Amino acid sequence: MTETFGPEYVRPSQEACPSCSCCTAELCRRGRVSVHECRGLTPEEYRETVHGCPCSAATTRGTHAWRAAQVRVTRLATERPLPLPAEELLRDLAAGRVPVLPDRQVLASLKVRGLAVEVDVGLLATALGRVYLAARAGGRVVTRLVVRSVDVEARTALVMVEGWSDRTPVTVLLGLLRAASCLDAEALPGLDFEAEANLDALEADDVVLTRIAGPTALPGTAAAVLGDGGGHE
Repeated sequence: MTETFGPEYVRPSQEACPSCSCCTAELCRRGRVSVHECRGLTPEEYRETVHGCPCSAATTRGTHAWRAAQVRVTRLATERPLPLPAEELLRDLAAGRVPVLPDRQVLASLKVRGLAVEVDVGLLATALGRVYLAARAGGRVVTRLVVRSVDVEARTALVMVEGWSDRTPVTVLLGLLRAASCLDAEALPGLDFEAEANLDALEADDVVLTRIAGPTALPGTAAAVLGDGGGHE
């Protein structure tokens, strides 16, 4: 007689992501709102499988990794610009002027930063490379931000950017505001910050905020925001 110890446990299968072939739906849901992407949330032995998942990639508009990349490249352009040969090559690629024999080391420095890519049709400046060039062209100004709301689960905040729109809010990574303020997320709505912004952006997602500083409370909000240990009703 064979002794049994109850039914064998089988871990329930997870729902596959409908938008990619490499991840579960839950992994992509978390990966979209993480600067580490899906691969950063995956055990090491499976990272190669999910590497480059389009649902969370820095090249996919709207992901946290994409938003972080816009800030990183803008800061690179305004605070630590590329050496002149690299910048000149990037400008040539953006204008469609592809050198016959580009300096491979210079090209590699652009590719590793995600500013240029080598494809079948040749060398191209990426969308991120164009963000860099736009920031180098100037036009960024210090402006006022007002936090309208926060989404703790999505790790984002909606802010009104003075001089860009008085109706359409801009999405910003919650961590940037918390780093600038040292406050919990719940204390941020109603606070006033300063930041550098490209006020000529055509879309809200293209407004890139850097050098965020503050906060100060708007008139009538100080007691509500800071009066009880930094809490917000």
